Amino acid sequence: MDVRRIGKPNGFPVVALHGIQGTSESWIPVATALADAFHFVLPNMPGRGDAEPPDDPRACGLDNFARLASLSIEDDVGARPYALAGWSMGVSVILELMAQMANGTARHHAPAAIVLLSGTAQLDEVAWFQATDATALLDEIQQRQIRLGLRHAADPRTVSWTWNAMKRISHLPNLAHVGVPALLIHGSKDEDCPIDHAYRMRDGIRHATLHEIPGARHSILTQNTQEVCVAMRHFLTQHRTASRCPNTPETTS
Repeated sequence: MDVRRIGKPNGFPVVALHGIQGTSESWIPVATALADAFHFVLPNMPGRGDAEPPDDPRACGLDNFARLASLSIEDDVGARPYALAGWSMGVSVILELMAQMANGTARHHAPAAIVLLSGTAQLDEVAWFQATDATALLDEIQQRQIRLGLRHAADPRTVSWTWNAMKRISHLPNLAHVGVPALLIHGSKDEDCPIDHAYRMRDGIRHATLHEIPGARHSILTQNTQEVCVAMRHFLTQHRTASRCPNTPETTS
C-alpha cells in the first residue's frame, strides 16, 4: 500500500480516507493544520497516488477498500485508540468497515470516534456520474476531476470500476449499528451529496452531531479547510482518550 503519515508520531492517530477520484493529497491541508496534536495516517486505495492500479474490477469494491483500510489500522495503530475520518467515498468505506465490525468480521478494534465529511449512506441515490458507456464515463470522470479542482487525481479506469462497483449500495440500514460518536461535516450547497443525506445519517447514527457549513460545496477539505479543522480539532480532542475497548463508553480529556 501507499501510505502517507503526517503529524506527531505519538499523537492521537487519525486514519483518513480519500474520495473516489481523490488521493491522500486531499487530506494534506487538514492533516498539516492539525499535525501539532494528531498523527494522520493517509492510505491510498488502488489506482491512487503510488498505489498500483488494479487489474480486476473486483478489486474496486468497498469490501476490498475496507480491507485495505483495516491493514492501515493494523500497521499504524495497533491496539491504540484511534479515529477514522473519511471524505466523500471515504465515508462509504468507513460505513462498510463499521458494518464489518458490527457483524464480527473485522480484524481490529473499533475506533474511538468517526468523522464523516461530504458523504452519504445511500450511494444508490446519488449520481456522481450519469454515463453508462465506458468511453463517455471516462470523459465524465475527467470533467468531474476539473470541477472538483483535484490536482492529484485517481487513475480514470480505476474510478470507473469503483463507481460501477458502488453505485447501487445503501448503508442506510447499517447506521443503527454505528455505536461510536460521529461528527458529520457537510456543506449546505453540496452538489454531489446533498445536505439531506447528511441529515439522514445524523438521524440514523445514535451518537451523531452534524456541523453544517453554510454555502459550502463538496470540496470542503480544500475550500473550507479552516472551518473543517476547527470542528475536527474540537471533536477529536474530546474523544482521543477513549478506551481501546470497543464496548467501553468514551471519556473526555
